[in-house]
Order: sequence, then C-alpha cells, then structure tokens
Amino acid sequence: MKETSQTIQHPRLGEIVYTENIWTGKKSITANGVPAQAITKKDFLINGEKATVKGNTYSGMSLVIGDEEYVLIEKSTWYEIVLAVLPAVFLLTWGNSATLCLIFPVIGGALGGAFGGAMSIFSLLFMKRMKTPLTKILMGLGLFAVTLLIAFLLALAFIAALS
Repeated sequence: MKETSQTIQHPRLGEIVYTENIWTGKKSITANGVPAQAITKKDFLINGEKATVKGNTYSGMSLVIGDEEYVLIEKSTWYEIVLAVLPAVFLLTWGNSATLCLIFPVIGGALGGAFGGAMSIFSLLFMKRMKTPLTKILMGLGLFAVTLLIAFLLALAFIAALS
C-alpha cells in the first residue's frame, strides 16, 4: 500500500483522479488522463482552472475548483476513530502494567507505544478503503486482533531472551 487514489467526475473537466503517496505525501492530479500542473503542494492547474486540495486523509479531503467543492475522502466517523486509536491506547495502558502483563503479556513502553501508534495509523488507512460500515468495523477489529497477537509474540520473545 504505497498510495491512495480517489476518482471524481467533474461536469466540465471529466474524470479527475487524485493520487497521494502515503509515505512521502506527494500529490498528483490527472484530468482525463492528462497530468495537472502543480503550482504548489496543494494547488494545481487543470485545463487552465485552479484546483486546490483541502484537508487530509484522516480529517477528510476535498478538491476545490472555482466555487465548487468535491469530496475526495469522507471525514472519519466516530467509530473509525475509536477503532483506530484502540491498538495504541491498549498497548500503552496494558503493556505498562506489570500486573496486567502477568495475565496477558504484551510489549509495552516505547516499543509498544510506537508499534501501537503505527498500527493505529494503518488501521485508519485500511478502514478508509472499506465501503460499508460493517466492513470498516470488521477491518478495525481485525487489525486490533493482529496488533494484540504481534504484541503478545514480541513480549514472549523478549521474555525468552531475558530468561
């Protein structure tokens, strides 16, 4: 998963495809297969018309052409946000409690927090790609389960290495 891409239909300009590299943040726009000229990081020239990209992947994104605004990425819903932060919050709280780690060991501290944060970002990105609320919820819960499994296996590896 290197880039995210969204397509909209404009009444005059035809099919507009917005692409953003998730690692570098580099944005590009094509209108009917013709690349738009980049003016700034967020401003483009499409067939002589200025187009401005507003927002981001997480808070919602739109393309403004003239007076019209076209939604590229919907705003995150409350359940997407809750499911996205769940891995980070769980690992930061559970992983830093010695008593809780006796019940179910997971990696904590800076390593656990960094891993949980990374998985939270991936969770939101993957949920954004799903179409229905049910698939978004299942994706969020699935990535939370994967996060717990990996954090558990990392904790067992650290315990074995210290023993």
